[in-house]
Amino acid sequence: MSSSGAPNDNSLRFRTTYAMDAPGSPRPSPDTPSRDQSMEEHLAVMHEKLRQELPTLFLRSHDYTLYSMDVEFINEILSIRTKGRTWYVMSLTLCRFLVWNYFAQFRLEILQLTRHPENWTLQARWRLVGLPIHMFFMRFYRRDKEDLYRTFDAYSTFYLNSSGLICRHHLDKLTPSHSPSTPVKKLLVGALVALGLSEPEPNLHTCSKA
Repeated sequence: MSSSGAPNDNSLRFRTTYAMDAPGSPRPSPDTPSRDQSMEEHLAVMHEKLRQELPTLFLRSHDYTLYSMDVEFINEILSIRTKGRTWYVMSLTLCRFLVWNYFAQFRLEILQLTRHPENWTLQARWRLVGLPIHMFFMRFYRRDKEDLYRTFDAYSTFYLNSSGLICRHHLDKLTPSHSPSTPVKKLLVGALVALGLSEPEPNLHTCSKA
């Protein structure tokens, strides 16, 4: 769908930097690494791969070979946690499904992507801007729909292991201009439960609040 005055459908914007103040103190990698040349190389390689992969995260299949088999996904937005690459693939697939079915138009902007040798991490700040389908149909007669767009800001931290693969993805929310709607959050959690995550001793559990 398209409309006059609205941003181009699925347009992408990307900008990388090498210095950034992350919210809060940086957390150590699960392997508590020491700084060495090999990790510098791992970070440089992964930075380039994520620079290419992240802008199209919701547009095409993601390269999951960048992640370890036991990758941990901590999603503070939906308060869920998964362990293992299979569950990570399922989680991102469901997120992609929700984005495509919630928005009539959207774009993913990678605002910053930085590497941090001191704790073996890459940190990305990104923004999802989209026109909800229900808003599009309720205001279809309007030529200028720019004020109907919703913005969701988030901050991802990718932790590398000694092999240079991502072993943890920590997703945090950053002061979005519009909070995600409760029905959307419930839909994703419900879909995960329907896929068998409610069985005894599942790999997915609700994150505990401090």
